[in-house]
Amino acid sequence: MRRVLGRLGVLALLALLAGCASGPPPAPIEGPEWKVGDRWVFRRTTTATMGGVATLATHEVIEATPEGYAVRVTRLNQEFTRHWSRELHLSRHVSGGRPLNAYEPPAMYFAWPLFPGKTWTQEFEYRDGKSDGRYTNTWRVGKEAERVDVVGGLFVAVRVERLGGTGEPLDTYWYAPAARYWVRLEDHVNQFVEELVEFRRAQP
Repeated sequence: MRRVLGRLGVLALLALLAGCASGPPPAPIEGPEWKVGDRWVFRRTTTATMGGVATLATHEVIEATPEGYAVRVTRLNQEFTRHWSRELHLSRHVSGGRPLNAYEPPAMYFAWPLFPGKTWTQEFEYRDGKSDGRYTNTWRVGKEAERVDVVGGLFVAVRVERLGGTGEPLDTYWYAPAARYWVRLEDHVNQFVEELVEFRRAQP
């Protein structure tokens, strides 16, 4: 059963649909503001070569400060916290108080505002004790808005691709303003796809 969008989500979706029936959103997309308690549930499915196994993964905002956000990610018996800046630049992952990896400066997964055809490139130091080094990533936004139909509903989204230093695809995600998050993620390195099942805004 599809989750019914809240009134604001419906209005945002209708506005975007009206302005981009066959093209980009009518205006650049600004970054969201998250609150503690915001929650998104995804169905994660590994590719056929990895067995095609489906599980649920929950992302929940557990901290929101002027400096950034902490999002707890749980799946099966795994749990870690993902730390973002206010601009949604990824700084590190932590599990049980132990750092798993870190980006310096934080990786610019989003560069607001988003608009069709936008690209940005960044160099950063990555540390995880295994693949430490300096990396270059490039992000590019699709040329037009896309309708993405997932269990959680029908969304208007922009596709953002992340490429490695030699142009190899790393991941692709579809950011939807109505969900204030991506609604679909294709991880080409770890070979899985996540699609939004439901989302819940924090209570005022």
